[in-house]
Amino acid sequence: MMTDFMPGPGKPLIKEGRIRNQTGFTLTELLISVLILSIASAAAFSMLAEIQHTAGYQAEVQSVLNNTQIAMQVAARYIRQAGNDPLDSGVEGITIVSPEELRVRSDLTGSAGPGYPDKGDPDGDIEDSAENVTIRYNNRTRSLEVIPSGGAVQIIAGNISAVTFSYYDDAGGPASTGTEVRSIGISISGSGLQPDPRTHQVFGVQLHSEIRVPS
Repeated sequence: MMTDFMPGPGKPLIKEGRIRNQTGFTLTELLISVLILSIASAAAFSMLAEIQHTAGYQAEVQSVLNNTQIAMQVAARYIRQAGNDPLDSGVEGITIVSPEELRVRSDLTGSAGPGYPDKGDPDGDIEDSAENVTIRYNNRTRSLEVIPSGGAVQIIAGNISAVTFSYYDDAGGPASTGTEVRSIGISISGSGLQPDPRTHQVFGVQLHSEIRVPS
């Protein structure tokens, strides 16, 4: 609607009308903008979460590999030393406890005398450090443990899902007592807990080694 005002003498004609406001957003435009922003934010957060999960999974894979290798190296080192007895003091190298646990004895050090239990040559006993140990798998903590005689439990490696010791005699058959053991097969499995973000599979690895026991 337009209203004309008749001006007085010497004044121009003035027209009064409705002026449309063209600034700001309509409610529909605002809702669409919010929706687009929400979708973009959700996609960005989803991508960030996937990157974090992938990074965590890769770190766990490396940890599983490292721990499984360490467990194998430590178990093999103790078993290779089993029965070391250069002074013929009658050391019994292996005691079979179970497929997941064994006891290893060896005369390695001690000749340096009192105050130096881990120094010098073999001294004819197995009372020094690392000479009389139990190696076992703990399924509660998923770890390989070494327990020195009279000492505290030492966790050697975590992320371990299984450990099996197989005992063989001279003929390659199963050995039933420690004195019959001439070689030991070691199987160690490691696994993570986080699934792969893409395949949803948990990473696992298995190592096997057969160690000859000194006779």
